Amino acid sequence: MRDGYRGSTPTSKRTGAFKQVREKEVRDFIWRNIICRFGVQKKIVCDNGSQFIGAQITEFFQSWKIKRITSIPYHPVGNGKAESTNKVIINNLKKRLEESKGNWLELLPGVLWAYRTTTKISTGETPFSLVYGAEALIPVEIGEPSTGFTQASEESNDEEMRINLDLLKRKREAALIRMATQKHVMERYTIEKRV
Repeated sequence: MRDGYRGSTPTSKRTGAFKQVREKEVRDFIWRNIICRFGVQKKIVCDNGSQFIGAQITEFFQSWKIKRITSIPYHPVGNGKAESTNKVIINNLKKRLEESKGNWLELLPGVLWAYRTTTKISTGETPFSLVYGAEALIPVEIGEPSTGFTQASEESNDEEMRINLDLLKRKREAALIRMATQKHVMERYTIEKRV
């Protein structure tokens, strides 16, 4: 068992938009997009919305032995991070919507892909690499292959993936340290600015 998950089962279901988000939709979403993709999680962080704390979802979490952590009492900082991420995604989506009106549902996967494969200043890593342990193969590398892409063999790729997965915990720890350092620098700057 690795950090945070208990196994992996592929799924072909696609993430979609919901008109209403009730307990059933949350349960189905967690099943299709988290458990079936990444395995059973030890913990899931969510807010205190009724769809996350109701009887059905509580029973679902208990049946899978998943600890539910609500962000407001336990992780108040988590709400700001999610809002910041959402703001970036929404702004990028708005830019794309100026060109193609009303197709936000079709544009969303591309905007999310761009967000997940862009290096973040706070961590020095892409969200994709912090989840999977390697950088994503971006579409432009297929049309204009990089040296690493053209010289890779299946065996060398498998070996590199094993090494990257072994180093993933260190990579995540380094990202956390970088985030804490950046936060400390910003706090010092704010205090010095007030004085």
